[in-house]
Amino acid sequence: MNGKALTFFINEKMFGLDIKLVKEISRKVEFSEVPDSDPNIVGLMNLRGQVVTLFRLSNILELESSSQNDESACIILKALPNQPHQIGFLIDRTGDVVDIQDGWCEKTPANVEEVKSEYIKEVVKLDNKLLLMLDTDVVFDTQ
Repeated sequence: MNGKALTFFINEKMFGLDIKLVKEISRKVEFSEVPDSDPNIVGLMNLRGQVVTLFRLSNILELESSSQNDESACIILKALPNQPHQIGFLIDRTGDVVDIQDGWCEKTPANVEEVKSEYIKEVVKLDNKLLLMLDTDVVFDTQ
């Protein structure tokens, strides 16, 4: 990847996604639970009249998530042409927008700790941290 990425944290692990995929970040997360829904779905959120399906990304990635607090937020993704539904996911806290160059990226190693490697598109080496770039097509099965 060459460009900008939005970083965020789940259980103190740093993840990222291409900034071009992000519609907005909502810090005030109010949603309605959906009875008997998939355990990965938190509920439905009304975003200025548009219904957004909220996912619990920590469940999908099989990570523990800290309970919602003042730093909790929701990332809303841009709707794809072939995907009329708006989707978003809960995170523990936001990070920064970082510039990424191709030389910093590597394929996902088979031994990525505690995270299903099929959900990670690539790993980016930052100063003293590894940034796990999400493959949103696989995570949210939008292909």
